[in-house]
Amino acid sequence: MGDSVVVGICYTPHWDVRPRETVAADLAETAAVDPRIELVDCRYTEPDALRTARSAPPPHDHLRSMTPELTAAQRDVFARAEVILAADLPFGIAELAPRLRWVQGISAGVGHLLSAGLGGVRLTTAAGVSAASVAEFALSRLLEHAKRLREIDGIQRIRGDRRPFGTQLSGRTLGVIGLGRIGIRIAAYAHALGMDVLAVRRDLTAPRPPYVSEVYTPAQLHTFLGRCDAVIAAAPETPDTADLMNADAFAAMREGAFFCNVGRGSLVDETALIEALTCGHLAAAALDVTREEPLPADSPLYDAPRLALSPHVATAAGDHFTGVFTLFRENLARYLDGRPLLNEVDKTLGY
Repeated sequence: MGDSVVVGICYTPHWDVRPRETVAADLAETAAVDPRIELVDCRYTEPDALRTARSAPPPHDHLRSMTPELTAAQRDVFARAEVILAADLPFGIAELAPRLRWVQGISAGVGHLLSAGLGGVRLTTAAGVSAASVAEFALSRLLEHAKRLREIDGIQRIRGDRRPFGTQLSGRTLGVIGLGRIGIRIAAYAHALGMDVLAVRRDLTAPRPPYVSEVYTPAQLHTFLGRCDAVIAAAPETPDTADLMNADAFAAMREGAFFCNVGRGSLVDETALIEALTCGHLAAAALDVTREEPLPADSPLYDAPRLALSPHVATAAGDHFTGVFTLFRENLARYLDGRPLLNEVDKTLGY
């Protein structure tokens, strides 16, 4: 490693909703991690729809024409950078950035960054940074459904006196798909409400959290679904999770169950979900992520009965970026010292 380490700050600026002075302080503190660091602030942003499309499994060649043309300043940063903090990366990054050794993503999902062609470049995620806020959001959707809050609000608006009593979550069974840091938080919060928590995870060698009573394999998904009063998905986007919740999976869920997805939109067959809601098999559902983002105005999801939609906002943006910079500084110190990085991606798994 040379005397100077060029660190490019390239993440999408409009997501960081914190005060300007807070962002400036984070950048200054990052530059101060080590005297070898040369911090260069030069942002690269792709459209949301392109980012979502790049997260899906390949091929991606048809998407290359949609990428923004690089400015001279961006090309200079990529050519010099050894480390990049990024939300997006252009295709062919290995050729554009021959000195690049490590990319720190700002989100838990990094499928779109992997599509850039990183080759031997190391990649770390921001997994866990927003675990608390996303888990809170998912549980709020479950509570909203169980306590019939939308109906109650509607009665207030018309000054009515109907009394739509909700149901009790304590004693009910929640299923969590994906026991990463978000899934573990969801399980912990649900357990605190008195729910029995089951989970599906790929790695059965990992320790089972004490508040999860049973863990199932993906091959046992339908058995798992049939045991749950509500299911929250928080799984990563991989070829194995694409369309995991399809027509057969929704049919395997209990009649009158609730479904929520705060993971990745590719996990859900949206046509099958609409059908499960329309026929009344599912009582309700909530999606914070969809296959297309932003969701087109003519999407049939808007007209699906008893479906609560939100535009990928489960994260608390201010807290998220504070956490991202804390993680980035820790990983910068580790990188410069030659120590293992936190949240390093296994590219064969995609997370």
